[in-house]
Amino acid sequence: MKLMADGKSWEEVSRKAYWDRSVQLEKWREEISAGHRSYLPGAVSGMSVSEFVHFFGKERFIADWPRLRALLPGKIASKAGVYDLAWSKLAGGGWNLRPTPDFNAMAARRRQFLVAVARTPGKSIYEVAKSLGMQYRRAHEHAVNLIRDGKLRGSEVVENGHRKIKLYPYYKQQAA
Repeated sequence: MKLMADGKSWEEVSRKAYWDRSVQLEKWREEISAGHRSYLPGAVSGMSVSEFVHFFGKERFIADWPRLRALLPGKIASKAGVYDLAWSKLAGGGWNLRPTPDFNAMAARRRQFLVAVARTPGKSIYEVAKSLGMQYRRAHEHAVNLIRDGKLRGSEVVENGHRKIKLYPYYKQQAA
């Protein structure tokens, strides 16, 4: 049985990225996972996101994309935004999550907190803690650390006489 993506076989899709050579699917997956300096940029520039995710594997894409994204050369990295959006949707259920190299290295609850804020920006620390069944003290600690690390932005507001910090995803400007 041939693996198909968007009605195209692996042979057709691989020729788009690597026109001058035949690439076996398992070998391609291994080289992509390793961040190979020609396989990875060739795949990102030559394949559609749906083709890449289909042939690489959804779970592998979710787990590996933040690390792989950091390995892309500048010229190709500037074109990888649609891959970032696909990863955000698959990993966090929304469009506001940025794939950073340390995403999978974060403690599970901190990553869960970051994903919750990305999914519903503008919630207070208390609201995010409540939605996750987390103690406020722990949620506050996660928020402070994520703000310090440049992954969240906090905006202080007063609502009904109560001071709150509303949280939003934050992305540091990349050096050009």
